[in-house]
Amino acid sequence: MSKTKKFIESHWLTFAMKGVISIVAGLCMMFATGGDTEILIKIVGWTMVGLGVIEIANMIHRSRRQHNWGFPLFLGLLEIGIAISVLCTSLPGIGSFEQIVPWRISILSGYVLFASIATIIIGFGSFTNMTDRFMWIVNGMLGCVLAFVMFAGSGLSPTTHIELFGTYLMINGITDLFFGIHSRDQAIEVKEDRVAKRVAKTSKKGKK
Repeated sequence: MSKTKKFIESHWLTFAMKGVISIVAGLCMMFATGGDTEILIKIVGWTMVGLGVIEIANMIHRSRRQHNWGFPLFLGLLEIGIAISVLCTSLPGIGSFEQIVPWRISILSGYVLFASIATIIIGFGSFTNMTDRFMWIVNGMLGCVLAFVMFAGSGLSPTTHIELFGTYLMINGITDLFFGIHSRDQAIEVKEDRVAKRVAKTSKKGKK
């Protein structure tokens, strides 16, 4: 793989696992809860915990290989922090999601905007493969649109905000899953290419 793919030096399973978790959570938020805000809160919270734990594991994987691990660590801590903030709203005595202050909804909107902008920047700066670049940039642009809708939708219900967040997770999850599979295929190609070069060098030395 190209050395310019700093963020993409993450193991392909990182993207595949995040993709599966995001897709399942997004589907549940949009279709499987019947608009029950308490269930939606728990799905959001535990989904963010899962995504954060995967990023922390990704950070450990990258640090062992002397790759840049700062961004995965920051993202993992951010996602776990959001999870704690959201899950605390469902504790006894705090009240239902409809009763909490608007800034808690803004946390999800801010996360979507930040992650989407980061996705666009990574798409432009970290890819030599045009398919991957296009996929990440489009994903980031759609996320930015959803984030602005969430910020501007003051008249929307908390349930609708979470369903929009679920839509973002769906889009992001599909991108991550596809990219994870593509990264695995690329890694296999690179490995086969290296083996072929070693065999060629060995055969040349043998002839000499």
